Amino acid sequence: MFGVSSNAVNRTVDGFVISINCSCPPGHDDFTWHMEYTVQHGDSWESISAKFGSFVVEKPDKTLIGSTNITLDLLCGCSESVELLTYRIKTGDTLYTICSRFSSDVGRTTKLNKLDDPALIHAGDVIFIPEPGGLKNLSLIGNQDPIPKAKKLSKSQFPVIVGSILAAAIVVLLLVIIFWFYYKRKGTKAFRRGMKYLPCDFYSSRTSSKSQESIVSSINSGRATVFPYNEVCDATSNFSASLKIGQGSYGLVYHGKLRGMDVAIKQMKNTKSKEFLSELNILCRVHHTNLIELIGYAAGGESLFLVYELAQNGALSDHLHNSTVRGFKPLSWTTRVQISLDAAKGLEYIHVHTKPYYVHRDVKTSNILLDSSFRAKVEGLASLVKLLSIVFY
Repeated sequence: MFGVSSNAVNRTVDGFVISINCSCPPGHDDFTWHMEYTVQHGDSWESISAKFGSFVVEKPDKTLIGSTNITLDLLCGCSESVELLTYRIKTGDTLYTICSRFSSDVGRTTKLNKLDDPALIHAGDVIFIPEPGGLKNLSLIGNQDPIPKAKKLSKSQFPVIVGSILAAAIVVLLLVIIFWFYYKRKGTKAFRRGMKYLPCDFYSSRTSSKSQESIVSSINSGRATVFPYNEVCDATSNFSASLKIGQGSYGLVYHGKLRGMDVAIKQMKNTKSKEFLSELNILCRVHHTNLIELIGYAAGGESLFLVYELAQNGALSDHLHNSTVRGFKPLSWTTRVQISLDAAKGLEYIHVHTKPYYVHRDVKTSNILLDSSFRAKVEGLASLVKLLSIVFY
């Protein structure tokens, strides 16, 4: 912009430092830098001065005509054999801060600029700084073009770049696929290892169709039965929202019709295999009239399923909180006492009469279910903790 080569321009934090050789015209007290400029339509001396950092010597007596060339005089300091920096004072500047920034002497700067009072400097005025030693510290990009030019890609480079991008994308995709199969296989193996140690007589959910036909048709046979995934889907009308009856800590619960019997089907994500296997292990070990009974299980569609007997009157919490809104009549005190005794018997069984002993860590009214006769059955057994020993005093 100043008609100099890029080697003469240094970029700084908040502008540019331009190195030029000035000359002192006869009869002038200031050095000037002469630069050719083509006048633009609408230019004025004020706009030209602003364009070049207010360093232009304005000549209001000279008329500006568009598209004509004129010689601009830019201010430089006038001092023989001394390097000077022409600086436009900014708001908040003091002579001390300016000299400190450019590692220059305050006294010499005051004398050079013929300042009567160094404190009386004004924003917008031009000041000359002798032998500024801090220019190297201010420079960010040395002797480079202050406005980097975008490099154009040659035709030979384009296929290489595109090929590199495609190759990188393919590698990333392969890594994602490998990790996905690895973790899926790892999870499946862990699930199978857990199933291997279940104490109940289960049937593998991956058996052949001939083996599936041998599944016990009656769900009252005393064993936990594996149900085909499509049978669970049919029982819940593909997990229709209208059949949803609850939501537990580990999944949703649906009302289903399975082999002619009303059941409750808990759907869990396959990422919850630890909780799934924990509840299976416990429910296969504990059997009591006041504990919810496990009927069977299923797996498929990225989900795991536990099939329970249905508690027709829902959870105790539904009868204690906003019962009229849910369409329930208030429980009588006799019924409440009976529910309390039933829940206590169920907890006593798992706490005292099982080996190993278990402790229920999540006793709450939503985990106490009521059958058609308002007899209580405790659920939420996935949170049980096994105790190796227990001592009574």
